Amino acid sequence: MSEKPITNQTIVAVFPAGEDRTSLISIFGSSKWKLQYACTLRETQTALSAFPGVVISGARLPDGHSWNDLLCEMQTMECPPPLIVTDRLADERLWAEVLNLGGYDLLTTPFDAKEVLHAVNTACRRTEDEHEMAALRKTAASA
Repeated sequence: MSEKPITNQTIVAVFPAGEDRTSLISIFGSSKWKLQYACTLRETQTALSAFPGVVISGARLPDGHSWNDLLCEMQTMECPPPLIVTDRLADERLWAEVLNLGGYDLLTTPFDAKEVLHAVNTACRRTEDEHEMAALRKTAASA
């Protein structure tokens, strides 16, 4: 049985120019995923208006904000995309904090391609499943 394709294949990547962006370009270069970049919280707010499938962000943004500020912004959306946080010093404490506050996952940089692809795919599949279940509940409630 084949899986249905992910419908929203846009990723907002919140990183300054450099190694992390270059790695993501390489990882997603031959895939159907479309990368949209942002660097600051304000740029990310604009990018979120396009309703991406997932957001990948460094733990610290160059404008002094953090992943937590970004998550708070995203939680005001009706259907926020999953947030995957990245950090060179990813540890159990940060992983627990990300998950407990509503982030989807924590990845270590430099990126491992298989790990990134797995996290993005599972985050998007889970979100699509949640949306389908909500639609079914809404349909059942109105019947």
